[in-house]
Amino acid sequence: MTKPYRVLSIDGGGIRGLYSACVLHGLAQRVARTNCNATENNLDVGGAFDMLVGTSTGAILATALSAGKSLEEVIALYKFKAKDIFPSPVPTNTSKIALVSWMLRHMSRPSGSAEKLKEELVKVLGSETVAEMYNRRKIALCIPTIDAETQKAWVYKTPHDHKTQRLQRDNNYQLVDLCMSSSAAPIVFPVHKVEDPNSATHNYNWFVDGGLWANNPIMVALVEALTFAPDDSPIEIISISTCPPFKAPPLNSNDAHRGIKDWKAGLGMMEIGLDAQSSAYSYMAKALTDNLGDRVKYVRLSDPLVDENISHQLTLDNPSPSAIEALVKLASRAVDLNISEATTGEKSKSLIMDVFSNLNTITNKPTK
Repeated sequence: MTKPYRVLSIDGGGIRGLYSACVLHGLAQRVARTNCNATENNLDVGGAFDMLVGTSTGAILATALSAGKSLEEVIALYKFKAKDIFPSPVPTNTSKIALVSWMLRHMSRPSGSAEKLKEELVKVLGSETVAEMYNRRKIALCIPTIDAETQKAWVYKTPHDHKTQRLQRDNNYQLVDLCMSSSAAPIVFPVHKVEDPNSATHNYNWFVDGGLWANNPIMVALVEALTFAPDDSPIEIISISTCPPFKAPPLNSNDAHRGIKDWKAGLGMMEIGLDAQSSAYSYMAKALTDNLGDRVKYVRLSDPLVDENISHQLTLDNPSPSAIEALVKLASRAVDLNISEATTGEKSKSLIMDVFSNLNTITNKPTK
């Protein structure tokens, strides 16, 4: 059989990217254990795919995996550095005073620390550029963001078009800037400023969170795979969410008249938009792939139910110990759920076992 062209698509969701990282790590370990692999640690999960696509926090995961970084390294970033990256999360309690106080503190400055995020990303990714990573790993990478000045979608891409050689625009951008651009969530982080490496006049580009248009980047992944996969290759796509919890209580007539406070200064509106978009794009991708015949196989990993007692803690920017613990626990449940479906029930989920089999071990970590 012709070798399948495999794609991993990772949603955005702030600190909830810890869930996605732990799910991928857990699946890789469980399959390695099933196959009696010599090791279950430092597995090259990114090397199992021909293309990775990720938005916002998913951009960090997709970029790190493309660059050959271990999930242990990425999980440690979320677990132990998140409190410095999100030093002032929106209050999760129901205190009006706490929320208003938070809003006043951040009337003219974001709540997160872009400087700390960049510092930690540099530790993982160094100064490697898009072209350098692609030449070293031969793994395609697509990272959605938004050009804040034109207000148009921008997708950073590796030079993976071998037919026309036209994907050259982003070659000299550093991987760190891809992550910073795609995760520049309004209110949480500042607009990301990056010097255009193709400009001789020191022009700067400004980017905001790609999650505003592609929080679930599955449509980007599908279009890119259909465009650039070898003509005779079947396409296999795995998509993973950040387990968006249902946080809204039942509404009544009084709840209809929401203002700035009720929408958490805009963060609440952004969260509902991101979550709705993720589910809608997943539905559209399923409908499209079902009508493409046998060429494309699409799997959206199943999420466990989220207890309503913890759902309000799982916001985009809450790095509290209880939220971290909840995300890790939910990821463990997701691993059990998806392995069960892959081995006993849902035929399409058997793809999970194939993709995560025979992973190489990361033995060297090139840095610049």
